[in-house]
Amino acid sequence: MVFLCPKTECPNDETLKNGEKCPLCGALAENFGQVGTGNLFVAKAEYKTEKDLIQHKNALDAKVLISSQMTDEDIINKITEDMENLVMHEAGTAWMRLGTLLSGSSTDAMIGAGFKALIDQNKIIIRQNELLLRNLKRIVEKGQVVP
Repeated sequence: MVFLCPKTECPNDETLKNGEKCPLCGALAENFGQVGTGNLFVAKAEYKTEKDLIQHKNALDAKVLISSQMTDEDIINKITEDMENLVMHEAGTAWMRLGTLLSGSSTDAMIGAGFKALIDQNKIIIRQNELLLRNLKRIVEKGQVVP
């Protein structure tokens, strides 16, 4: 008799004793027999693969501005995050203060800070445009006329 953790999302694949709880998830060990054990191991492997794919997708989403898998809420959250970053950048570098712009010192740093701010602003605009495009597509699909 083979007793294993029955949860496919639990990575524990070690043999347990009858009545023992899984040390990782706390599930009560179950007897799976020979065929059931093979099926459980396949299910656990598939879950691990699916979990890895989700983590990879999340990492990829963090690198791209927009993906078709992103919800409107995801895009709105990214816009808010970028706007907060822009505010912090402006406050931290003082790149928009008139005295800094006219001083002539640290020109390269000021230009770099300005380009960084422009890039952040463009990210916001790109994401806002994506939201507008999605909303327009919804309107067209519903057959509604924009006044």
